[in-house]
This record gives sequence, structure tokens and C-alpha cells, in this order.
Amino acid sequence: MTTKAESPDSKIFSMLGDTLESAAEAFEEASVNSAESAKKAAKTTKRAIGTGLHKVAYGVSYGVVYAAAFLIELLPEENVVRRGFVEGAEAALEARQKAKDSKQVTIPKKAPTKQTAKTKPRVRTSARAKKVVEKRADEFETAAGGA
Repeated sequence: MTTKAESPDSKIFSMLGDTLESAAEAFEEASVNSAESAKKAAKTTKRAIGTGLHKVAYGVSYGVVYAAAFLIELLPEENVVRRGFVEGAEAALEARQKAKDSKQVTIPKKAPTKQTAKTKPRVRTSARAKKVVEKRADEFETAAGGA
């Protein structure tokens, strides 16, 4: 009489275990890749929106200024409307310069105070951030030691 070392049921459970393990690994890889993909997509979207807004602002500004300059050139030199456009533009530029100059007022700095353990503000750091900093510090020390 011969007996089989493994029964068909044990082969099925072995295959099932291998399949579940492979599925778990694939799921883990997919979750890591999806997080990275989401970050890349967000960065790309932000860049695209910024570029689009820049182009819209540029177009509006160009259109308004070009139209005004074109209109001024069409009008005769001594026209009241032309003079109004020119003087209005000059007044706007002067007002903008005054506003800019008033923002540049220097505020005297406070004398630095010595911070002690009691007066120093507490900063909370997450465990994850600490691990990342420690890892990078180790990498830096390894690189510096090898150089």
C-alpha cells in the first residue's frame, strides 16, 4: 500500500495561502504606488492651474493696456479724452508708488530675549518626522564618513 505524502486538500490550502500572500503583496505595492501617484497628480494639477491663471491674467492685462494705448494713439494730441487717459495713468502710477513707499516703513526690531526652558515655546514633533530626520542624519553621516 502506498500512501500519499500530501493529500489533495493540503495542496489546495498551500496554493490558497500562496495566492493570498501574493495578493497581499500586490495590494501593498498598489497602495504605496497610489499615494505617490496622487502626490504627482496633485503637483501637476497645481502647476497646470497656476500656468492657466498666469496666462489668463497676462491676456487680460495685455488686452486692457494695448487697447488703451491704441485708443490714445488714435486720438488727436490736444483731445480732452486723450489728455484724461494720460493724466489718469500718471496719477495711478504715482498713487501706486506712494502705497509701495508707505509699506516699506521700517519697524524697529525688538531686542532679542534670552529663551530659557520655561520661556521657550514648545514645539511638538511627530514620531514619523523624528524617524525621517534621524534616517537622513544617518545617511548624511555615512556619506560624510565615506568622503
